[in-house]
Amino acid sequence: MSQKKTIWYTRCPVPTASGIAFQRGMFDAAFEGTAYQVRNIKQLGAARANTHFDHTLDASFREGGGSPPMWARANGRDTQLLAITFMDEILGICVRADDPAQSVADLAGRRFALPVWPTLVFNFMRFAAEKGFHSALKLHGLSEKDVQFVDTVNDRDMNAMVNHDFAEGKPGARRPSYSGAELKALLHGEVDAIFIRGAGVAQLMRATGGRIRCLYDLRDAPGLAERVNNSSPRLLTVSGSLVRAHPEAVIRYLQTLIRAARWALESPDDAYQAMAPECSIEPDDFKQVYRPDFLQRLMPAITPELIESAEIMKSFLCERGYLSTDFALAQWLNPEPLREALRREGLAENMVLPAA
Repeated sequence: MSQKKTIWYTRCPVPTASGIAFQRGMFDAAFEGTAYQVRNIKQLGAARANTHFDHTLDASFREGGGSPPMWARANGRDTQLLAITFMDEILGICVRADDPAQSVADLAGRRFALPVWPTLVFNFMRFAAEKGFHSALKLHGLSEKDVQFVDTVNDRDMNAMVNHDFAEGKPGARRPSYSGAELKALLHGEVDAIFIRGAGVAQLMRATGGRIRCLYDLRDAPGLAERVNNSSPRLLTVSGSLVRAHPEAVIRYLQTLIRAARWALESPDDAYQAMAPECSIEPDDFKQVYRPDFLQRLMPAITPELIESAEIMKSFLCERGYLSTDFALAQWLNPEPLREALRREGLAENMVLPAA
């Protein structure tokens, strides 16, 4: 056989079918005997690490938080949106444990931390915090004009932190918190509230020994718009050239994610073990930071509600100037590979939109 074509993938340090497939060696098994091999972008080293955000690497997949691939698409990257997932995770407005505030409404006039990451090509951490604060304040009768925002600068290398996370390969493997600068500012009294989400909440609660508490969790918000944040929805995107030139490889990749999601449902305890290294938490932490049905939400899908969640995210990004230009989500979305992958895996086609 001639030299195999390499397909690259990257995923965020959150629960994803891609992460499970990586941990269980499912990509190697699925592509054995084909003209393709699937490899992690971190094998390319630091020089190409930013493709996780800007999608400049050809023949690559990405699964993770929705704002970076939207930013890349707005900047003209030739990508396609293949599938979406949405799992409610803790979206916490946190204060010091001794703070007298009993409600977000009690934080009027006080200081909120907005993260600054000079090393990031796209500051998705700031977007996440800004969106979280906006939603929480609105739900409590306030606006951003009613509080003060304080920049908290983190000059760590995000890419190195992510790679450390995945390289450990065991539950509970520690990496520095992405919210380290905000946490330091909170504990030192420089700000009064920070926003943290997902697995990072369990990590920080342990690390601080009860010195902070979650004042409000946006998972409890009544509407979808308030629960949208950087990792909800998660998007599966791919280089457009790969879809056009190697459609069978794209379908096989999607079949692998479908199998990984099905395995997680059938073997939940093993799934927690497989995902724990992805998130740098203990297996039992998943039950704290995610809703009980989150394993059911690993399955790549395209539904009206999932599309709505992506539209909500894109609208906020545009309104706040995170995207250089708007684009039509419907033109970015390509449901055909997922539809075919589901058909081959014997799953109901009502998980995707009807054919146009």
